[in-house]
Amino acid sequence: MDITEQYQKERASIELNRSFDWSTFGNEYTAAGEPLGLMTVQTWFDLLAVGSPLITSDVPTVESLVDYIWRNSQRHTDRPLLRLWRLWKLERRVIKELSNSETAEPLLTVTLEHVKNSIDEFPLSGGAGGTRTTNSLSQYSGDASMIDEIAHRYSLHPDDVLAMPLRKAFSLQRVIRISTIPDHKILEPESLRAIKSTYLNQINNAQE
Repeated sequence: MDITEQYQKERASIELNRSFDWSTFGNEYTAAGEPLGLMTVQTWFDLLAVGSPLITSDVPTVESLVDYIWRNSQRHTDRPLLRLWRLWKLERRVIKELSNSETAEPLLTVTLEHVKNSIDEFPLSGGAGGTRTTNSLSQYSGDASMIDEIAHRYSLHPDDVLAMPLRKAFSLQRVIRISTIPDHKILEPESLRAIKSTYLNQINNAQE
């Protein structure tokens, strides 16, 4: 598969996933026997707060895999005894799958695919956009800014935004910024820019 075909395939995948965001269809993920649901804004904030290696691109540990899978599991519960039982069973399954090379790779692959799919729509802005660097402490967190941006636009309670699927929230942020900020530019998804970068590097290397 050449670069052009890779780009077209990745673009088609992104467009399909975007259509899933607003339909009753979607990708299905199962990790260590746990069916994974859509990552919510709240879960995203929680994973950032604990510095999950799955989010920071560090090497995942057993504990971080269990934590990530449990937070996104469709069988997640806050009932204390049931929660402890399910977490214990999940940890045993994760350890068992990681100890076998035939099951370790699929477990890591599906988990990382879930991460990638969840954050693909992060609205990266292009250009300076009038922003400036400062050493002063911000008056609010990025989390609060994101919640306020969506809640204000759509007259939602902040808790409603926290419960929203992350991909939907990112998608709405894109729409809000493009429609309300003059000449605002949103960068293409990172995966597409990576393919373009590879293509340009190949051209430059061929000219040397």
